Amino acid sequence: MDEALLYRAKLAEQAHRFLEMMTFMRTYAEQKSEALNREERNLFGIACKNVLSARRVSWRVVITEETRISQILKTPGEEERKDKERTKLEALLKECRSYRASIEKEITGICLSIAATVSKYILPKADERIQPLDANVEGLARKSYKDVKGLEDTLSRYLQGAEASNVFQRVLDAESVVFFYKMKGDIYRYLAETAGEHRSETEVDANMALGWYFTATEVANMHLSPADPIRLGLALNFSVFYHQIMSSPKRACEVAKNAFDAAVLDMPTRGTQKFADSRLIMGVLRDNLTTWTSERTDATDVVPHAQPVGTNVETKS
Repeated sequence: MDEALLYRAKLAEQAHRFLEMMTFMRTYAEQKSEALNREERNLFGIACKNVLSARRVSWRVVITEETRISQILKTPGEEERKDKERTKLEALLKECRSYRASIEKEITGICLSIAATVSKYILPKADERIQPLDANVEGLARKSYKDVKGLEDTLSRYLQGAEASNVFQRVLDAESVVFFYKMKGDIYRYLAETAGEHRSETEVDANMALGWYFTATEVANMHLSPADPIRLGLALNFSVFYHQIMSSPKRACEVAKNAFDAAVLDMPTRGTQKFADSRLIMGVLRDNLTTWTSERTDATDVVPHAQPVGTNVETKS
């Protein structure tokens, strides 16, 4: 049965039927008694990424149209527009909002189902000792903090404490742990990005994303080389999170620059395909740094006109 599911997932990928591919891989991951290997892990990531990317693109299209209509209705002198035409625009705006809400609910359902599979079935098989720590990280992320730094400091103290540090220093499959912590960070970033009126946990979603990105970074720094593509991909997505969700270009630049500089020093002059992937990610980090640096008008952590959601490139999970 396992092999049949894996074959179906690969076939679904070739056919670009990613929702079915994701279903096959979720079932496969839940049924498999051992940790996913690298190929299986990548298949799971590709499926989830493509399913969510398509819906996030749809969400952006609808919200762009919604914004366009809203701006027309708010244009000075618009109140003098003929009642019939204004009524039509208001009806269109209502349709946009309704359609956007349905997409947001769909994204939320998919995200939470993926997060549940990763937490319940995948990460415990990579190393069962980390499960209690995961619960603690989630608990810390769900608390209220005065600002982002408060959460960062709390997470840092916990992850560098004896309990967490002893486990993470001896983690059995660091690549998988970092890969799936990063995926959970991505999932909660998408939730924070597309949260609508139906979901009141936007701040919690952002904190959860920060918690998983932060934890993944701690493990990556312990076990993966600076030029490792998984570690670089994590840094790229973490920096995009700071820029887009937290509106913090300063922190985004710090994360991206630190990762880029460390990878430059660690990158071999000749490499395998693994390091070819690393060079591609470094190119995106460099491009984002150039864009974000030009946006910053002073040393404060403020950006007057943040880029629209989704303009920065990120890695595939």
